[in-house]
Amino acid sequence: MNDYSSEDPTPRKKSRARERVERRRQTHAHPSATTPIRPIPLVRRPRVRQVIPAGIQSFSLEDLPLNTIRLVVILAGAAALMIGIVVVLGLFKDDEAVLGQNAIWIGTEWTYQDHSPEAMANFAQKLRDHQIGSVYAWVSWLKEDGQWAGTRSGTNEFAEMEASVMLFVRQFKAAYPESRLYGWIGVPTENASIPYRLGDPTLQETIATFSDYLVQTLGFDGVFLNVEPVWNHYSEDFLALLGTVRRTIGDDALISVAIPPDWTPINANIPKPAQVAPGTEWDKAFKQRVSFLVDELAIMAYNSGLTSPFDYIEWMAYQVESYAIALDEVDSGAQIMIGIPTYDNELPGHNTAVENVSSALSGVRLGLERSAGAANQVQGVAIYAGWAMDDTEWLQFKEGWIKP
Repeated sequence: MNDYSSEDPTPRKKSRARERVERRRQTHAHPSATTPIRPIPLVRRPRVRQVIPAGIQSFSLEDLPLNTIRLVVILAGAAALMIGIVVVLGLFKDDEAVLGQNAIWIGTEWTYQDHSPEAMANFAQKLRDHQIGSVYAWVSWLKEDGQWAGTRSGTNEFAEMEASVMLFVRQFKAAYPESRLYGWIGVPTENASIPYRLGDPTLQETIATFSDYLVQTLGFDGVFLNVEPVWNHYSEDFLALLGTVRRTIGDDALISVAIPPDWTPINANIPKPAQVAPGTEWDKAFKQRVSFLVDELAIMAYNSGLTSPFDYIEWMAYQVESYAIALDEVDSGAQIMIGIPTYDNELPGHNTAVENVSSALSGVRLGLERSAGAANQVQGVAIYAGWAMDDTEWLQFKEGWIKP
């Protein structure tokens, strides 16, 4: 959970949402699977008599020695094999360059502060080394008065920080053009000073307009919506917001959303925190409907309130399995990122002796194993947060998760 009080040369990458739209259009445009397919008639072409220029003696394979024929065949086959290997390796290399499996939250230490090109290049290489392809970069949060804040304290407006954010985007995209760079915006839906407002159409338009500004003006690949809290009974309002954002920014821009965990699912035999009301979860239909409107779902699988790392591992495994199976049933094309915690103690919700890189990754691996075939819905893990990572945690992450 987050405390809000506290010229791009790169071509746009095609979003999964766009691919989903095209698949739907193709589905409507083509006959059903039960429609008989008419065979393509075989056209017999006339034989063409080969004309050999005068002075060139004709020959056939029969005129060559058998050993020579074998050698020619072997060399031709070897050449074809090498070409095939090069092509295949080239395809895999491109995929890896474009689709880093993991994600990370980064804050004002990058977006609001100036950095040298060398520092940005080093940061980008660190992300590559840890297979981090999605970056949720802090931009702003929506205050109670409907204005976008320039700092987490809300004491100034975003216009004061716009130039810094725009410079960051240009530098980062130059250093890491194959990444997916999301502009992270926070929207508290209700708290002590804000009455519930997620259902307000004017608010939804405000968020959608700002999201479009992040993409069209600032140069982000998409928007990362961190809307909290969103309980299950807010589903229709949240879906309306996502629909408004998608219509406004279009299908080519990316949308990722921060998703709460199922803290205390009623029908699951897992450890549950005593301080969270029973039934605090999203139902399967809500999860599935969200997935049709976004490209990534970042599950905030921390702040569990549990007191044992073994309980947290089981609880984490359930989050992975629950979302993987839900999305596998509909195959919307959206990918799941599982959030893992690296931030400092925030008791009683987050205890670093319970929730840490090692225990979180153990839970993710267990959840993937239990998800079986649905595990392919999980793209990777998302580090919360980059500003809290130390050298030990980077090493734990690399040894515990990164493929050699």
